[in-house]
Order: sequence, then structure tokens, then C-alpha cells
Amino acid sequence: MTEQKIGRRDFMKTTGVAGLAAGGMILGGATHASAAKKKAIPKTPIKVAAISFLSGPAAGPFGIPGNNSYKMMADVYNKQGGILGRKIDLISLDEAGGAKGQVELARKLILEDKVDVILGYISSGDCKAVIPMSDELGGLMLAYDCGTHVLMEEKKSPYKVPKFELGFRTAAHLGQDNIALALAIKKYMPDVKKIAAINQDYAWGRDSWHIFELAIKKLLPNVEIVKTLWPKIFTKDYTAHVSALMGSGAQIVHSSLWGGDAVTFIKQAMGAGFFKQAKLAMSRGEPYPQEVGADFPEGQFLCCAGAHYFLYPAWDKWPLNKWFVEEFNKRYKKYPTYPSYHAFQAIASYKTAVEKASSLVGGWPSIEDIAKALGNMSIETPSGYLVINKDHNAREDCLVGISKKVKGYPFPILDPDKLEVFPSFQVNAPAGISTEAWIKGWKS
Repeated sequence: MTEQKIGRRDFMKTTGVAGLAAGGMILGGATHASAAKKKAIPKTPIKVAAISFLSGPAAGPFGIPGNNSYKMMADVYNKQGGILGRKIDLISLDEAGGAKGQVELARKLILEDKVDVILGYISSGDCKAVIPMSDELGGLMLAYDCGTHVLMEEKKSPYKVPKFELGFRTAAHLGQDNIALALAIKKYMPDVKKIAAINQDYAWGRDSWHIFELAIKKLLPNVEIVKTLWPKIFTKDYTAHVSALMGSGAQIVHSSLWGGDAVTFIKQAMGAGFFKQAKLAMSRGEPYPQEVGADFPEGQFLCCAGAHYFLYPAWDKWPLNKWFVEEFNKRYKKYPTYPSYHAFQAIASYKTAVEKASSLVGGWPSIEDIAKALGNMSIETPSGYLVINKDHNAREDCLVGISKKVKGYPFPILDPDKLEVFPSFQVNAPAGISTEAWIKGWKS
């Protein structure tokens, strides 16, 4: 890779200005009445609540890398003058404790603490509980990582968008992960006969398997589903699950296990000889070679929850990824994983929307003006282009790779010769159409 450098000034241009053209059109018709409400830009800091798992088994692989990215970007932005001259006061909060606690926390943050925005949530259960409160509380909420597709979708298609006026998601949902995974399996193992699954027994796991099963049966209609297992979240012992999967005769095992659960399962499966007879197909598996280390097995299908990978886009083709990886590694001595990229997308989307709205209405924009800007916006990120559509869902390309040991890296990376990048339109349903209805409408 080249040693091209990207400075902070160039970085700010890349992440801020790029969204103006695409996002400006939705505010282009701002009325004179809106202009008359022009507000002076406050001198006080912007209160940004960043909520991730900072304790428990989801903290190490997910919450802390995400929060580190928030801290890094807030520091970078503040050194550049903040947002419209206002410094960012980043308030990092722990997502641990369950949905009920997160509902109470969100209510306090918006009504009592008067935060400007909430950037948060890894758990799909937490997202489903909190994001619908955005309109009720009158607070801007950007879901940065949770993946359940039903958050912004309705059961019947077509449906009216957006579902929430002040609620957004700044990363694509699980639909793209599992569709891309199915497409990669079709390419590299088109003759697979038997597939099994192990997914956590709650919204994320159930929804992930549901979409993958729809997609794989559409793409490979003769495949047989031989076993589906539903362990509780934060299970400690997967011995029985591993034995059942090995006894099923499955050639591929689909899994959306994440965080400590994924690491625990992989290590126990390695010890049992699981990988000698089957491959894992992980819908968000990108972090785990780095988490498990050099012993992580080769030949596993790993989806990157978008095109989020420290070696993709290639640094000579996309210098912003080079800058992001090097800056993150310098600060935290690890490569960024997809939660780090997702956190970047959330805070950069908020910053771009504020600046865009201000350029059209003048002064410090209202929450409603910021929401309008967010609802039709494109920005450049370390992973490429991110688009937030009229349904308030982000859409992006999706990368799937196959693990391989490569000289020079302390853990298996994605095989450079087998990187499959599926364009956004191929793995994301259009706005107003449910993911299920979209897949069912595919021609075989």
C-alpha cells in the first residue's frame, strides 16, 4: 500500500463537504418563515450522548471499539473547531442493563439533561425499545449499530416512510449482512447441500436467520436446513450446541452470534474439532479473527456489516480509510473493526447534517431542520459512500470475505483474492418495501 498521507484539513473536507450536494435538495425549498427563525449559534458545547456496551461480554469486541471511535472523532472535530464553532461534549454511557434501563436513560438525557443528540445502541432489543421514543420525547436519536431490519420497516408493503421523524439509523441493517452472505455462499459453495444455524434467541438472532433463510432458499432452492439452534444471549457453555451441529451433517453453519458469545462459541468449536467438518458463515464476523487471534480457523465466511474493514477500501484508492485505520491504531493499538466504523458514521452524519442545515436556514438549526438534512444525505466515510434515505435508514455496500492466514499479520485476514463487495442496491431493499417482501419478489 502507498504511504500517501491525509491531513486533518483534508480529512474534514472529505467528511463534511461531500454530503452537501446530495443532502441539500431536501432543504432547498426552505421557506422565508424558516429563515426568519434564524437562531444565533450558542457558545455552549454540544451535548452528544454516546451509548455503547462499556461493560459485560459485549464491551470488548463491540462497545469499547465503538466508543473509542466516538472519542477519537470528537477530539479530531474539536481540534478543527467543533461543529459551527461549538465544541463537542461527548458523554459516554454504558448500554448494559437491558431495554428498560435504556428507556429510562433516554428519557432523562432528553428531558432533563437536554442533550442535543443520542448516538447509540448495539442491541437490537434496546433499539426497538428506545428509537420509537424519539418523536414522543422530541429528541434526535441516531441508532449507530443495532441491526434488526424491523426497526424502520412495517410488515405490509409498500408502507409510508419515515416511520419516525426524529429517529434514524446511520448504518445498514441485517438485511444486507445476510443477503450478502447468501450471495457469497452461492458463488463459492454453489453445491452446498446442508446448512445449519446457531443464533441468539432474541430479535437480532431470530431476524438474522429469518432473512438469511429467505435469501439462501431463493438463491439455492435445493439446500436443506438440517438444524437450527437458539441459545440464550450470553451463554457460557456451547458444548451441547457444538455437538448437535457436528452431528447434523451441515457443511455450513450460519451464525449471527456477536460479542463475547461469538468468541466463546468459536473457541469451544475449535476445541471440539468443529472446523474440520463444517464452515461458519457469520453475518457480522469481521471482528473475530482479531479477537480470537492466530488460531482463528481459515476458510470461514465473514461478513463485515457493510464494507467495513481495515484493509478495504484499499488505502491507495481511498485515503480516508488509511487515515482512519492509522489514527485509530495509533491511539488504541488495535485495528478498527466494524463498530468503530459505525460510530464514525453516526457522529460524522450528525456533524454534516448540522452544517448542511445551517447553510440553508442560517444560524444554529432546529432539531427539525437537522432531521430534514439527515433524511436525504450522502457522505464519504472510511468505508466508501454512505447514503441515508427518506426512510431514515442508511444504505451502503457490503463486503464478505473468507478468512486466510497471510504473512505479516498476527491473525487471519480476509483473503485478498476473495473479497466480494456487493453494491448497496443488490443487498438493501428500497425505501417503503419490507426486506421480506423484496426477497420474495426476486426472480430465481
